[in-house]
Amino acid sequence: MKIDFQELVNINPDNCSVEEYLYIADLIHDFSPGNVLVFGTGYDSPYWIKLNDGGHTYFLEDNHEWINYTKNERPDANIITVNYHTQRKHWRKLIDQPDKLWMNLPDYIVKTNWDLIFIDAPRGSNRKTPGRMQSIYSASQLSYKHILVHDCNRRVERVYFNNLIGEPDHIIGKLFHKTKPNP
Repeated sequence: MKIDFQELVNINPDNCSVEEYLYIADLIHDFSPGNVLVFGTGYDSPYWIKLNDGGHTYFLEDNHEWINYTKNERPDANIITVNYHTQRKHWRKLIDQPDKLWMNLPDYIVKTNWDLIFIDAPRGSNRKTPGRMQSIYSASQLSYKHILVHDCNRRVERVYFNNLIGEPDHIIGKLFHKTKPNP
């Protein structure tokens, strides 16, 4: 399946690069049909669903505008509305408080063995946004084969990834990737 990721970069230049999109797309395609969990919705959401054709793709989102956009593009999108109760400015003290980082997720999300988890939300670009601390912590507690976190050029994402998931196996631009070893 051919997807023009340059178009996505052109309409949303502050998100993934073409190289990052291709890397994620190749992983999803390798597991398709599989179980894919994405923290965040956006212009790329329809592509993740398309690449995982016949699989189970779920999105966790707190922004109603992005939920509406994705539902308009893909009415069949499985979107779960979530709430974040942290602020990025508290990231240092929260890293050692897992009871404050766990997200209230549905049982079927917690009990699924995910082929791939991609964390690209919530916004974490300033001190007053929720930051990705809860997303990274909660994802690290789920069963997965591959986990990817975007924007690891930012200190909070990088520190949480390294502390909660481990050293990345691959770094592609701002994207960190860790493969969980087989038990």
